[in-house]
Amino acid sequence: MRIFAPGELIITMDESCTDEGTDITDEVEEQERDNDKLELLLTRNKKGRVTGISFPERLIMISNHQSKSNTNLWNGMKFFEFIFLKRKLEHDKDNIIDNLQVSKKRGRPMWLVLFPEGTVISDDTRLKSKEFADKLHMDDFKFSLLPRTTGLLLCKETLGDSVEWLYDLTIGYPGIPVGENPEDVMTMQSIFCKGTGPKRIHVYIRRYRLDKIPSDTENFSKWLLENWTEKDKRLIYFNRHGKFAEEADLDEGVYENDRTFRVPITLRNTIRECFGYWLYFILYIPLIYIIIYSTLSVYARLT
Repeated sequence: MRIFAPGELIITMDESCTDEGTDITDEVEEQERDNDKLELLLTRNKKGRVTGISFPERLIMISNHQSKSNTNLWNGMKFFEFIFLKRKLEHDKDNIIDNLQVSKKRGRPMWLVLFPEGTVISDDTRLKSKEFADKLHMDDFKFSLLPRTTGLLLCKETLGDSVEWLYDLTIGYPGIPVGENPEDVMTMQSIFCKGTGPKRIHVYIRRYRLDKIPSDTENFSKWLLENWTEKDKRLIYFNRHGKFAEEADLDEGVYENDRTFRVPITLRNTIRECFGYWLYFILYIPLIYIIIYSTLSVYARLT
């Protein structure tokens, strides 16, 4: 990454990420407690620089059903408990519920990553989003699509009180003109071959207590739409100013300011993370050789 697509994350943590809803009258004590909670969310290197956010290790991700066409890829993704979708609720509902209930019963750390828009921005999806906006008598968004509520609400209700927080990430990167589709501008070729990928990716993180989010369809849809309206306004500001409104300034050589942090996009251990599986395989080579040699020896005796 550092060679072909060098870059860094500019992460801003909203106050909700450390707000537990407790009432503290002493402002100094409240600030100190807030700083302590924020520090618990950060991962630092030996130099004290922030290198990441401390999220739980176990992760569940929703993938498109088409990924299943590659048997080897599908087996690996199934091993890591990806949830494959056919993108129709009547086909996906039981699959989603069964997978989430298994995770709920295990009681292990879990992250369920969802994209309520359901897909990437393209000419076709933009047209569908505009048609949906017309039905709601509202303007379509400029930098996002109108979100779908059914899947997220189903996951919320299935997980119940086994998950306490819902984290909301708004991601912005420069170089996308108004009206252009990000996947057409930021292609794999332009990023890794031409070096025109974003040098900075800005991430704004906030969270909501799950039991405070409406559970009925009407109010939940209203809550999600209001959230996405605010998100699109945040992206409009980003497109004009190159940063989020809540983002503190980071001058050259400055790695953190208030609740904003500069995090390099890099592997923690290049050799181990790039070649680790091959190194493990090398340990089994003698065992494989013994098995093959023994098999050939037995076969030679029998013949």
